[in-house]
Order: sequence, then C-alpha cells, then structure tokens
Amino acid sequence: MRLATRLRPVYSGATHALPATRADMPLATNPFVVLTYVSGPAILTNASALLLMSTSNRFARVVDRSRHLARELAGASPRTRGQLVIAVRRVRLIARALTSLYAAAAAFALATVTAILGAVAAALFGGSMLEIAGAAAIVLGILGFAGFIAGAIGLVLEGRLAVRAIKEETDEALSRITRGD
Repeated sequence: MRLATRLRPVYSGATHALPATRADMPLATNPFVVLTYVSGPAILTNASALLLMSTSNRFARVVDRSRHLARELAGASPRTRGQLVIAVRRVRLIARALTSLYAAAAAFALATVTAILGAVAAALFGGSMLEIAGAAAIVLGILGFAGFIAGAIGLVLEGRLAVRAIKEETDEALSRITRGD
C-alpha cells in the first residue's frame, strides 16, 4: 500500500488522497515548492560572496607584497627574486580563483532567479514550466558548484605558495641573524 493512500486525512466524512510526489502538488496549494528550488542556490550565492570578499582581500595583500618585492629587487639577493616569482604566481592563482568564484556566484544567482521565474510562469500559465525551470536551475547550480570548487582549489594552491614564501623569508632572516648581518 502506498504511503499516499495510507495517510488520507478525513474532512467531514470525505477522504482526499495526498499527492504522491512533489511534482503532483499544485503550486497554488504548496508555496513551499518554490522555496525548495530557491533555498539552495540562494545559500550558495551567499557563500560564494563571502569567499569572494576574503579572496579579494588576499589579492590586495599579494599585489602589495609583489610591489614591495619589486622595489627591493634592485640590490636584492636571489632569494628575494625567488619570492617575487612566488608572489607573481600567487597573484595569478588568486585572479583565477576570483574569476571562478564570480562565475559561481553568478550561476547560483541565475539559478535562484530561474526557479522564481519558473514558479511565477507555472502559476500564470500552468503546464510544466516549474519542472523546466527546476531543471535549468539544477544545471546552473551544478555549474556554480563547479566554479566554487575550482575557486577553492585555486585558493588552496595559493595558500601553499604563501606558506612556502613565509618559510623562505623566515629561513633567510634566521640565516642573517646567525651570520650577524
């Protein structure tokens, strides 16, 4: 026996079967159908925006560091030149991560808007507009998730380069101290 037929509410003697699936629920009787399509992309849009803010700050710090190293390059040691190379690589990684994260935020926002417009179109015109919009929102969400993951991987790689640069700076500073420079 199906769950929908076992759970029949009784209203003044009449029985009404519950919809078997979410697709069987009319939008007019269940406004939460739209929220299920909208909530995921909306939350991921916010997560992407927060990651974008912190990545932009990292980008600004790396650019400042690379400019500082470039000014010191005139009479610099080979280690300083190596650190400038690392700083330039970090700038490139963060720039790629920013691009991926902007694409992710845009895809998540489009998924949210697509779900809302699909719900409105389904309410106005009926038919399978909600299912079509839901499918489009899922595709946009997958694209956004791919951009989010690509950006996160880029930030992990950049973080590893940052640790390497800090280790090299620390090693150089400790060697100066032991030499008495």
